[in-house]
Amino acid sequence: MEKLDRFYGRIKGSYFGFIGTGINLLGILIAITLFMQVDPTFNLFSNYISDLGDGPNHSDIVFNISVILTGIILWFFYLYLMRYLQKMGGNQNLTIISFISGFIASIGAILVGIFTSEKAPELHRFSAALAFVGSLLALIFFGISEYYIPEIPKKLSCLGFFLAPLSFLFLIFFLILNTTPGFNRGITIFTEWLAYFANTAWLIIQGIYTLKSKSE
Repeated sequence: MEKLDRFYGRIKGSYFGFIGTGINLLGILIAITLFMQVDPTFNLFSNYISDLGDGPNHSDIVFNISVILTGIILWFFYLYLMRYLQKMGGNQNLTIISFISGFIASIGAILVGIFTSEKAPELHRFSAALAFVGSLLALIFFGISEYYIPEIPKKLSCLGFFLAPLSFLFLIFFLILNTTPGFNRGITIFTEWLAYFANTAWLIIQGIYTLKSKSE
């Protein structure tokens, strides 16, 4: 752990959260712009996020590279957040489980960028499930870890509990969509976008809090 602490002593771990989410948001924005130059019908009710991974006009390249880079960079942020909470007195086992959840989300993101929905549909669905399940568990377990640390505001820990259900809803809606004829596809797609933005917002807020914290 000493080597880990020295590493984050040289490079503030909060920056990994900002860089990871920044690359992902910028990649999605550029990919959507490129996509819409060919197909202007793209919207948050008819297109899954993963549609960008097979999109036209090089939108696929931009999206897939950004997702892979995001998964790699956010791994360092989850690791930093685990260590940060441990140094704040957080439960050792809970923080490790939290990191493992984030690691699963990172692996899922990397695999999503490698296995696209058109070229490898089964592997892509598995990868996306890893990403969303990992994010769901990370928000919950990091939230629990933070909740029992008196110095951390309760509103910060409860934020994860408030946002995590969106990932769960998307997974449930996607399952229903594929097993129940007539289920509204638009609701499923929009819920995925909501879950994505919720998870991104959580990462940014965690980064802001740890950056401003003077407890280290």
